[in-house]
Amino acid sequence: MNDTTETLITDALRHRAERTPPPGVVLAALRRPRRDRKPLLLVLAAATTTAAAAALVVTTVNGPTAGQAPPAREVVATSAPTPARVADVPTRALEYRPGVVPDGYAERQRVIGPWGTTRIYAPGSTDPGSPLVRFGVFTSIAGDVGPKVENAPVADRTTVGGAPAAWFGDSLYWNAAPGRVLSVGLEDVTGVDVRAQVRRIADSVVADPAAMRVPFSLNEYPYVVVRGSGPADWVIDGTSDLDDVRYAVELLRTAEAPAGSTPTTVGGEPAHYSADGFGLLAVQVAPDLQVRVKPHEFPVREGEPVPPGLETRHAPVEVLARVAAALAVDVDPDVAWIGTR
Repeated sequence: MNDTTETLITDALRHRAERTPPPGVVLAALRRPRRDRKPLLLVLAAATTTAAAAALVVTTVNGPTAGQAPPAREVVATSAPTPARVADVPTRALEYRPGVVPDGYAERQRVIGPWGTTRIYAPGSTDPGSPLVRFGVFTSIAGDVGPKVENAPVADRTTVGGAPAAWFGDSLYWNAAPGRVLSVGLEDVTGVDVRAQVRRIADSVVADPAAMRVPFSLNEYPYVVVRGSGPADWVIDGTSDLDDVRYAVELLRTAEAPAGSTPTTVGGEPAHYSADGFGLLAVQVAPDLQVRVKPHEFPVREGEPVPPGLETRHAPVEVLARVAAALAVDVDPDVAWIGTR
């Protein structure tokens, strides 16, 4: 994330926090069980046959109704797959996409966050320092970012498709619709007129009716990063909160237990727990797919102290098992888009 985008998001979230009512009522509402979602260990976004599963994935990638979850079944570890109760597979509506990107660039990464969605296009890796195009759709913080666009210095103001827009550095932001602010920026791209390329991409943006299945979530405010070079080469990780505590979650294509771990079970699924560090629980949700949960460590620069109240605490197996059991995990991750334009 570039400095401009990070600053806008941070300022917007801080502003929202200042306007938030006392936490008691809000936290009570967040903890109240939702009637339309069952606490499953995992959710299998597929039908009972391979053919049906393939058809479901194609339908989802080509653009299902925004916010609509595909059918799902709970996996029962102790018996052969049988029809079971339907559960939610959370989705995120994508809403917009660039119509053009630089030659050789493809979509390599998506970030699903509480503020909105980011899509990253690159010729290869999206590691820091790599050339890339960052396209953002801001939703929950649009009310805070939008006025910054309209009130930007006159010299930085412009329009995109007739909508108010402004340059923040070499990134372009515009108020595309009520409650929607879009952004385009280039990072570490050399040998081009950056603003001209950004303008070209911004002018090409079109509506995208597709939705993406959220790989894992504990609530309606997930933070998930999906990245890779193609559908067979991906990494999925992020964070989710349970009872006001943040946990790091990772999906791995592996059947290997963490080093030094002890066998256990979670909801009937094989699992391994390691007490090293702050604790780590690995649950085998499919023969070649594992979800790992551990306490989230607040990121600080080397030598800097962790802010008061954000210290990481060790989590015993019982705590991490409760988190894993509450997770909705898509064991057929939505990754067909990786490597496409």
